[in-house]
Amino acid sequence: MEGKEEKNNMVMKLQKMTPLIFREESLTPICLSCDANYEPHLWVTIASMIDSAKSKNKYHIYILDGGIKNQEVFFNLIKADNRFSIEFIDMRDQFVLAYESRHLSKAAYYRLAIFKLFKDYDRVIYLDADSYVLGDIAELMELPMGKKLISGAPDSITYEIPWREKNISYENYSGKALNYYQDYLLKDKPLKSYFSSGILVFNLKETDLEEKQSTLEKLLLNNYFSHDQDILNLLYDAEETLPLPREWNYFNSAPTLKPEDFANEEEKMNYLGGKVQPKIVSYVLKPWLKENINAPYANLYWEKMEQSPYYEEIKKMLKRNNKFDRFMKLNLKEKLKFLISGDINKYITFIKNLFR
Repeated sequence: MEGKEEKNNMVMKLQKMTPLIFREESLTPICLSCDANYEPHLWVTIASMIDSAKSKNKYHIYILDGGIKNQEVFFNLIKADNRFSIEFIDMRDQFVLAYESRHLSKAAYYRLAIFKLFKDYDRVIYLDADSYVLGDIAELMELPMGKKLISGAPDSITYEIPWREKNISYENYSGKALNYYQDYLLKDKPLKSYFSSGILVFNLKETDLEEKQSTLEKLLLNNYFSHDQDILNLLYDAEETLPLPREWNYFNSAPTLKPEDFANEEEKMNYLGGKVQPKIVSYVLKPWLKENINAPYANLYWEKMEQSPYYEEIKKMLKRNNKFDRFMKLNLKEKLKFLISGDINKYITFIKNLFR
């Protein structure tokens, strides 16, 4: 964990961020975080959003930018639809000491700057850069939030038994995932209220932004297994949170589960019973990884990616982006951690690829 003084400096940089200038009320403000690594996937997300937009209102996309290389590509993408505009917010100097692990980078933390950047806005929609939009995202501006301060869909830990049973480990905790979320992280807060940070609606009009910002700054001094998502869940209590309807954050991993893998009957019906049709797909199973080429809704991603200027780059990356190749790139410590993680499927996959 970084030193306290260094973390305090990170918080001070966040405090100095300049709020964005408020735009007209008829506008749908949409915020995404991205760096160069996710730039191609961001293109797919925005392209699908444009395809699905039905409102006559204006859509203004804010990119919290961690180093996108080709901004012009995105300006070209929106040219054909005058309802859309785009703005890049340079975030490269923010959250530089934020805790990173697994596939998550510092860009994931950028959404935590929303309290500072959008302080003059009533409502802001946030979505991850690896989403596929099938419904009109402007509908989220009409979500009946009342006095609720944030809306997010229940995370998979609230319903997925295999995820609950997995062993997780990081510097502050080692043990079963369920115990981390239920006992270590949330304590008195009900597990069912734990939400995913992939698609969020912030009701800033009803929020005490100074109070939330102050609490956020304290939380940033600690490291959490699920990074910014854990921080957001600690920022809002159950009474402040409105569950986002599942169709607005449809995990493409859940349809691959078995009926007995669900701890929640409603979510089992959502995914296996066809109760909902997705309006936004969250790519928990990343379509650009070789093992996920046939994952649910991966075909939509590839159909859209084929139209993008990034297609050849991602197609080449797919050929070498499989579990075994990624394992071989790990250092010795990371390889050992992978192999003693307790997930028998990892051993099976490793051995199969070793002798292919």
